[in-house]
Amino acid sequence: MFTLGYCGFTRNTRPGKGIRSPFAKTNQDFENIFSFREGEVPFSMFPLGYFGHDASACLLLNGEVIACASEERFTRIKHSLNLAGNTLLPRHSINYCLQKANITIKDVDLVAHYCKFTRPIIRKRAELLRPYIPEEDFLRVNQSYQIIYDGMMNKKTLLGQFEYMTGEKPKKFIQVPHHKAHAASAFYPSGFDKSVILTIDGTGELESSLFATGNGNSIETIQSAYIPTSLGALYLIITVFLGFRTLDDEYKVMGLASYGNPEKYRKFFKSLVTLGESGKYSTEILGKPDFKELLLKNLGAPGKFDEPFSQNHADIAASLQETLNETVMHTLKHISSQTGIRKLCMAGGVALNSTMNGVIARSGLFDDIFIQPAASDEGCCAGAALYAYTKTKKSRLQEKFKWEHVYWGPEYSPAEILNTLDLFKDKIRWVKKDDIAASVAFGIANGKVVGWFQGRMEFGPRALGNRSILADPRDPDMKDRINKKVKRRELFRPFAPAVLEEEANEYFDMTGLYNSPFMLFVVPVKEKYRSVIPAVTHVDGTSRIQTVSKKTNLLFHKVLTEFKKLTAIPVILNTSFNVRNEPIVCSPKDAINCFMSTDIDCIAIGNYYIEKRNI
Repeated sequence: MFTLGYCGFTRNTRPGKGIRSPFAKTNQDFENIFSFREGEVPFSMFPLGYFGHDASACLLLNGEVIACASEERFTRIKHSLNLAGNTLLPRHSINYCLQKANITIKDVDLVAHYCKFTRPIIRKRAELLRPYIPEEDFLRVNQSYQIIYDGMMNKKTLLGQFEYMTGEKPKKFIQVPHHKAHAASAFYPSGFDKSVILTIDGTGELESSLFATGNGNSIETIQSAYIPTSLGALYLIITVFLGFRTLDDEYKVMGLASYGNPEKYRKFFKSLVTLGESGKYSTEILGKPDFKELLLKNLGAPGKFDEPFSQNHADIAASLQETLNETVMHTLKHISSQTGIRKLCMAGGVALNSTMNGVIARSGLFDDIFIQPAASDEGCCAGAALYAYTKTKKSRLQEKFKWEHVYWGPEYSPAEILNTLDLFKDKIRWVKKDDIAASVAFGIANGKVVGWFQGRMEFGPRALGNRSILADPRDPDMKDRINKKVKRRELFRPFAPAVLEEEANEYFDMTGLYNSPFMLFVVPVKEKYRSVIPAVTHVDGTSRIQTVSKKTNLLFHKVLTEFKKLTAIPVILNTSFNVRNEPIVCSPKDAINCFMSTDIDCIAIGNYYIEKRNI
């Protein structure tokens, strides 16, 4: 049985006023996100037009992933947002999935979408905000919601969009509630028979968070947090306040937080998030009309994009991060006590906050934790497919397909690689290596920054050793060199270490973790090694680690093994193969274009070791 799940809405055709969403752009400033304009509502009033970013598709065969990829990797448009801020449907992603399985859309038995908006839900969404905003604002919110629902979210429109993408109507079409898609994306791939589930993001149809239990094939809701309560929305608003981009830069705030002192703004942030009984919390203040002024009064002037960051901004980030950590722990302590379950699954955009995840792991509340590697909306394509498949299958799943890796994107044959190299023959030279892993390890050990392109592309926001930039973690100047000349990003941004799985406990404090294959946990670097691997040790003595297993990525494991032979260090700096504001590379052509536009020293594509010509 083939099941196709996908994420995305589109407003490209602009069928009516208000369909274009300025809030979906990644470059909104603090003033913009609190404005009514173009039929949309301020972000603190949860605009519907914000949905649709990070379009993606996933194909299952009898419950097992065959292919999975985000649309941005094919279009080269980050988050699947065009210049007007309109979202793009996952047409290329769906085509890739079908081609990988060697089928057509007519062979797909079931299609699942990652949201379930209905007219009653739209009305209830507006009513949730009504107690907090003036009547004239409520009328504008309600009107905006209705227009956008009619133009992009009702089932008839979705079916028309799907037929536009694929040329066919689906045989069977299921709309999966957004947070159920998140929950399914975490629980079913975990391999756990039973677990606690926490999903947490900006907002779904009504919820910003779902607390549930998973047992066998069932997911049972314990409680939900409804708008205007939303930790994801709060984090995004403060992200913009600090001068960063919407959608794109929350992880920068996480990095900046390590430079700050949370004490200065601790009292203020505690006033923004009220902790209640039974693990509940509230951010109802988000919906109030004076929220913008409250931020300005207590935090000072907002930052501006690409301006230097002050200590004050770092202190704000630290207070925000501390508040997030404490709030989520408040919820998890209650759920753990209530259920007695010692395993945890997490998804939703906030679950990508690896600092928070490290705090959870070290808390001792859970014996095992699985966080969806593509925890944000892009991962909901898999969640929707898994949820729909499980619900429609008459008998229980005979086997759970635990996700031990996420290498489900495109791969390229030696002939395709060589044809691409030939296109650039005037600018590059290459040699085929018998042992590409050893050659790359030697280059890294001798100070080279290497682009590493192998096998199937990773699914999700992290480069996990198939579309990576690799460098020597021992060089104290390497972090600044790559940030400035390769990635072209802020100098405070840390880099992650990839470490041989069998050596991780020697170099890192892995309390609460068996491994970290998806680079989703920040852990302390053991003190005696902080000066040994300074390029991957953050200012607070931590690292967001990836443990590399021989079972899941033999070739990348060999690079680390060869590097250890040369240096006695089983750790390599690993960052995504892209530059600022571009998606991670997908094809050999993408890789070479990135190589030619940066100070990367050389790249390895398949068995080919490639350098620039001195022109």
